[in-house]
Amino acid sequence: MVKVNGPMFSLAASGTLADAITFSTWKGRPYVRERVIPSNPKSGAQLGRRAMFAFLTQSWSAIDAAPQATWQDLADQLVASKFNAYISANMENWHNFLTPMQGADGDRGDNGSDNVLTSADYEENRIKLSIAGSSLAEAWGIAIFAKLAGAADVTVAECIIVEADTTIAAHTTFWTPPSLGRWYFDSITFSADGAQETAGGPQDTGA
Repeated sequence: MVKVNGPMFSLAASGTLADAITFSTWKGRPYVRERVIPSNPKSGAQLGRRAMFAFLTQSWSAIDAAPQATWQDLADQLVASKFNAYISANMENWHNFLTPMQGADGDRGDNGSDNVLTSADYEENRIKLSIAGSSLAEAWGIAIFAKLAGAADVTVAECIIVEADTTIAAHTTFWTPPSLGRWYFDSITFSADGAQETAGGPQDTGA
């Protein structure tokens, strides 16, 4: 990073010039750097992290006050809000393929639901994923994994959806694949205190 004075003969500059250099500011100081393009901005790991991040941010407001309060100590250490502490810790867990917990003191002991995928079918350019089970237990979320032309691995890199796990009645969710073909799926559920259930219900869209 190179700091500059009067960039472009102006008081400030921002943006990219000739697809080569980028002008911006950092802590109020203008600087210029080489333009860098991520090698794969839509890699599996990034998409899997985004799926979990979306679930966590959407779920926070529905968590009871008591488990929310348990994030205060970490929030104080981070000099951040309880929400930010909850996001930070759970995303770090997810990086290590540990499913999230609603409270900082979760013991990963209570079971999630036994919901599994029951079918995967194309509806034009999207895929309908059917889900059903028999017991919700301490259910909180369900994560779905996908792979093209081969059995799906239950890893962050192949996670496509993380959503609330609220019913054992037969229900569906939809996913638009990046390309058409024979897609394979699997899923796990997890409880409010972070217990991860065994993967179950592998399905594929057929030949």
